[in-house]
Amino acid sequence: MKALLAAVLFAAALLGPGPALARPGLLDAVIGPEGVTVTDDDRPVLFYRTRPADPANEPGRLNYVHPLYAPDGTILTEDRPADHPHQRGLFWSWHQVRLGDRVVADGWFMKGLTFVVKRTNFSTDRAGAGTLVLDVDWIVSSGPELVYVATETTTVRVQPLKKGARRIDFATVITPTVDGLSLGGSDDAKGYGGFAMRLIAPDRLVFGSQGKGVVPQVGPVAAGNAMGFAWPSQPGLSPWAVGLSCKVNGKPITQWILRKELSMQNCVWPGRAPVALAKGKPLKLETTVVVRPAAK
Repeated sequence: MKALLAAVLFAAALLGPGPALARPGLLDAVIGPEGVTVTDDDRPVLFYRTRPADPANEPGRLNYVHPLYAPDGTILTEDRPADHPHQRGLFWSWHQVRLGDRVVADGWFMKGLTFVVKRTNFSTDRAGAGTLVLDVDWIVSSGPELVYVATETTTVRVQPLKKGARRIDFATVITPTVDGLSLGGSDDAKGYGGFAMRLIAPDRLVFGSQGKGVVPQVGPVAAGNAMGFAWPSQPGLSPWAVGLSCKVNGKPITQWILRKELSMQNCVWPGRAPVALAKGKPLKLETTVVVRPAAK
């Protein structure tokens, strides 16, 4: 258990800034009709879904990452699990999408909100990192007419491997195009919303932050600005650890929904009370995910 906790804490520690990484020029991307596969030396790193697999029945099931792969090819995320079919890999969404005083969509459950991916671009830099940029329109579809409520630009920067670990940085900028748009988490004491991860075997996870273990609770847990997740070293479980940190408009998020059961993990923002977004004023979410080998 001490080795496992050490792996969790080290995964969280890796979320800090680091030097330029080695192995330049190996990252690439394949842009297909349903999404983008980022690869490293032809091995998949992640798949970003840009088109719903079932647009007639689930038009809002896009604009998320699944699968997320470990460097050995292990798939670390789940999509459409039987216990929570709406959960989907790495995703950012809110139960309360409001216009004025009305809830017009539930992005968490993918009801009344869909996306149009207008532009997809991938490039590499001299440090060897690969950057995927997507321009997305938010469309509310719950009323008699479609309403274009926001633009989103999401940038995913994938670093080359460093000592067997992979760092991925997400930056999502949401800019309202209408007056009165607000976002809120679940309308209960949990208040979950924002960036979330549905990892494999979540009921086996161990959690750590700020140099110590963390025990999940029903409601939000106050912890550090980085959280580590790892699985016990047993046959059939992942030999990897995952680190996660989140910011909103440059401010670290330190409230967490943690689940040692069949569910997701969440950096909680803004909580139950909706936050109004001014027309034309960007909201910036920043998230870092690190995947590294777990300690033996």
